[in-house]
Amino acid sequence: MTETKTPETTPSPTSATRSSQVTVGKPENPQSVFVGMALDMSWRLAVAVLVPIIGGFELDSHLGTTPLLTVIGFLVAIAGVVIVMRQTVRTANQMPVAKVAPTKSKQEKQS
Repeated sequence: MTETKTPETTPSPTSATRSSQVTVGKPENPQSVFVGMALDMSWRLAVAVLVPIIGGFELDSHLGTTPLLTVIGFLVAIAGVVIVMRQTVRTANQMPVAKVAPTKSKQEKQS
């Protein structure tokens, strides 16, 4: 019977003992994170609203079922808005809270 030896390795930066998220460079500014999330949410909301409503309207015009598919598209758009908002809030709640140092008042600065 032969014995196999495993070489000893140094732990990698992504090993299980460290956090699963590695930040490279300086931490992001909270305002830039907010703007990024707002832009992401805005295009997702636009798609969630426009595609079902326009699709329903176009299908109505081709099939001759005038208000039916547009109304169904509107209801699908409402559901899409709810889903996008819930996902955005869930993502925002998972973000680490930025620690802000308290600022000194004018009276503390003068003394």
